[in-house]
Amino acid sequence: MQIRNHIRLLSWTAADKLLFLGYGVVTWLQIRALSPVEYGLAAQLLTLQAWIAIVAEGSLLQSIIQYGHDQQDRGRADLIALGLHTVFTLALAVGIAAAASPLAQVFNEQRFHSVATILPLYCLIGIPRSFALKLLQRELRARDVFLTNLAWLGTATVLTIYFLTHDRLRYFEDMALIACVGLTAGSVVGSVLARDLYHWSLEGTLTLRAVLRFSVPQALMMALATSIRQLDIFIVQAFFSTRAVGVYNAAKMLYRVFETGADAAVWLMYPTAVRLLHQERRDALNALVGKSLILQCAVVFAAVFTLEAGGTKFFVGFLGAQYSETTTVFNVMAIGALFLPVMVLQSVLLALHRVDRMLGITAISVIAAVAVYIIVGVLDLLPLIGTGVVMYAAAMGFLLWYAVRREGLVAVTDLVQAMSDIRTAIGVFMQRRFGIVSPFK
Repeated sequence: MQIRNHIRLLSWTAADKLLFLGYGVVTWLQIRALSPVEYGLAAQLLTLQAWIAIVAEGSLLQSIIQYGHDQQDRGRADLIALGLHTVFTLALAVGIAAAASPLAQVFNEQRFHSVATILPLYCLIGIPRSFALKLLQRELRARDVFLTNLAWLGTATVLTIYFLTHDRLRYFEDMALIACVGLTAGSVVGSVLARDLYHWSLEGTLTLRAVLRFSVPQALMMALATSIRQLDIFIVQAFFSTRAVGVYNAAKMLYRVFETGADAAVWLMYPTAVRLLHQERRDALNALVGKSLILQCAVVFAAVFTLEAGGTKFFVGFLGAQYSETTTVFNVMAIGALFLPVMVLQSVLLALHRVDRMLGITAISVIAAVAVYIIVGVLDLLPLIGTGVVMYAAAMGFLLWYAVRREGLVAVTDLVQAMSDIRTAIGVFMQRRFGIVSPFK
């Protein structure tokens, strides 16, 4: 499988991820306008919704892709997935809202009541968008995914600019309004774009039990994995303060640039891996994964070096003195980004139906990361709180590589061949475009 044959798909996927990176600038403006305390509260709302959505999308909605290639069961798979997704999302959101009082005491933050009250509505309006995006992913309609996210983030951007120009972006409630309206726009546009894919049916042989056997272990895995990627701010809240959450999450916003790139690779690789394994084309899968790993590593290593060499201070300086601690927190956290390219191997294990193995890998990584968070929290070392992120990424990276190698996939020789193919492609491009005989040819 040659990458140049999929330029259009890759281009729209890259545009989609650049959209999130662009919204990162908008988020930076939001953080700058808010005090660390107000932003800390907003981060809690956004994080809880994101955690619930990611768990549901990565498990219950994943059956849309896993079973959707069988036309006989497609409508039934979609219907079961939507029903489970809706029940799970609302049950979790309402449960958190009902437990607002004890949670507020645990976090020593009485305004958590406001966060918990808004959460069910915020989750509800995001359900149509999540369902539409999974249908579009199955069909690899990256352009429509881009347009759906453009509606979401574009609307939020316009509202942010309006609030800033009218000096109205000061409190958590302002951020909540922007988030809800933006997500509503994304759900509406996504539903319209995916309307031709809605074929709900009770016909077929797929059973609810089969879907649950596939989805429940993934739900546990995703809940564990995202507990570090999303709910880590609540560990910071428990050991430190809401202000510390604001400082820490500002660092996480920079780190999410790397996570977005890794997520894009997984998004593209999973349906492709399912298809190639179904066609028994393991060599093609090895080649594709090898090229993805090499390209991601090159970009990530260069970016981390630039940030550690002083780039972080430049970006954080934009936020003002109240966020000065963010620089140190991120510089520690950025070391974890060096392991993120290996996360693409999750797609291979899931395509092989090794859900139980993924659950074990994730559990070990989460336990290791939480242990580090607790140690740092007990010692009251806020600047080192990012070591939890590093531990999680490192553990996941090593364990994923070991697991995929046990399956006889992606050997070191595949990576060497990928490097050779990339060098050749660069050489051909330079000679054809500029008439230069490249040393990489």
